Amino acid sequence: MSEAFRYSLLVSLMVWLTACQSLPAGVSSVQATWRYGQYSIPGRYTLDGADKTYEPIAGDVPDWTTVAGADIKPGSKMPVVLYMHGCAGIGRQALLYRKLLLAEGYAVFMPDSFARPGRRRCGDEGPLYQRVPLRKQEIGYAYKHLKRLPWIDQSRLVLMGFSEGGNAVDNWAKAGFRAEIITGSACTLVGGKPAAPDGVAVLAVVGSQDRYRPGKSCKITRTVGGSRSVVIPGANHEVAGYAQTRNAIRSFLRSCCVN
Repeated sequence: MSEAFRYSLLVSLMVWLTACQSLPAGVSSVQATWRYGQYSIPGRYTLDGADKTYEPIAGDVPDWTTVAGADIKPGSKMPVVLYMHGCAGIGRQALLYRKLLLAEGYAVFMPDSFARPGRRRCGDEGPLYQRVPLRKQEIGYAYKHLKRLPWIDQSRLVLMGFSEGGNAVDNWAKAGFRAEIITGSACTLVGGKPAAPDGVAVLAVVGSQDRYRPGKSCKITRTVGGSRSVVIPGANHEVAGYAQTRNAIRSFLRSCCVN
């Protein structure tokens, strides 16, 4: 059994268990997405030099940020990618991106939209335009908490999303992130162009055979920080496994976000 398959089974079980239980007293639906997500820190910032991943479940005390803080080297200031998963949850695409981003020295924070009790997977919750506001609420809540963490490099916050999460990212119009990475989305709810403020670097990646938006990516006209749109030849909706995608993300991060 492959690592990716075992990971997918574990995620499916966690989603099912969460959906079947109520939240602890005082924890709201959107708070749960942050509290019970998955959070990874690269080894260059940890006391023992090993990558760390925190996967809290309902009822865990203290908060994961307190646990992580005890593992981090004093004085650390790490860049962060805030990753918004697709409508199938934190799965194989997230696993591949996390591996890549950790190797680039970025902490990877993945709020879990399915920590909301009763949230259902792809196709069961109405049209996309009704789901994107929910995901934007999760971005806003996560951002508020990112700003409170003393071991985060606030000048190097990157917002990234895949599929439904990519739609939430390309709809995000507020300041605060240095760059955005949009995968598996074509900015269809914002007129074909990302809503990011001027000055925010944007990378958009889509597959030429994407079953939802074949070969159609967000139109990127800005040039700041290596901004561009990339179409991966022969790729379907899931583009994380392609060398072209990985190379595009590495190049983009080194253009947009090196102090």
